[in-house]
Amino acid sequence: MELQQLQNFLIVAQEENITHAAEYLHISQPALSRQIKALENEFGKKLLTRENKRVTLTPDGVLLRKRANEIIKLTAKTTAELSASNDEIAGDILLGVSETDSIRYISERAKALISDNPKVTLKLKNGDNESILNMVNNGLVDLGLYFGNVDQNIYQHISLHQINRFGMLMRRNNPLAKKAFLTPEDLLDQPLILYQESLDNGLLYEWFHTRDLNIVGTFGMYLSAQKMVESDLGIAMVFDNLVDYSNTDYICVPLSPEIKTDVNLIWKKYQVFSKPTKLFLDSIIKTHSLYK
Repeated sequence: MELQQLQNFLIVAQEENITHAAEYLHISQPALSRQIKALENEFGKKLLTRENKRVTLTPDGVLLRKRANEIIKLTAKTTAELSASNDEIAGDILLGVSETDSIRYISERAKALISDNPKVTLKLKNGDNESILNMVNNGLVDLGLYFGNVDQNIYQHISLHQINRFGMLMRRNNPLAKKAFLTPEDLLDQPLILYQESLDNGLLYEWFHTRDLNIVGTFGMYLSAQKMVESDLGIAMVFDNLVDYSNTDYICVPLSPEIKTDVNLIWKKYQVFSKPTKLFLDSIIKTHSLYK
């Protein structure tokens, strides 16, 4: 398996047509077909389903597309790191993030580094908690912001000392908005928009003490939850410090008992960092007493 084969396979997956992909790549259609066939023979799996002039990915083809994207990104990252001058501090700090106010702190630390090294760039890659682990594990990011307990057998981490608390986002004219806090009993009959990962890991069912909930929607990113609330689909459980609602038609009401989670900056043990990432991490370590 060669890198060029994977790159060409991705073009075929994008175009859904081998002839069009061949024209895009400026190679002959038979040559491209032989490359795809060689991949299928190597894996012993069918990667494409051919129907008339259109091709679609089989389940194995979908998996290869995902891994091929990761391999090509990692190759580009490695090339950039090895090509950098030994004397010059330049390059990207790749950080996997979920939506959290901790990004503000990370950006402040990056600003201090970039002000002295203008060829350094902080690049964020978004995902949920599970995606962050996958990106860190596969080397697609250098560091990740992760909620909750960290497996210290695999990762090193710094606690950022910032707590994310959940609240209920709703319109100010909602009767529940007048309450100082909301309990599970207040919400059992409400149309709920909930964070999918907190449902998957059982956190919310444990807080509600039941699975019999009126769930009208789920989300992975805050903006989606906000849009669903704005459309009056329901009320959403979100982190209460992501947005300042003071001059808006919306309010985020606290919960009781509160649901909270800490934020950790994580990286794989024994990982070798680029010079910009090492300087960035060192600057954060210096400002934290809890380094594990």
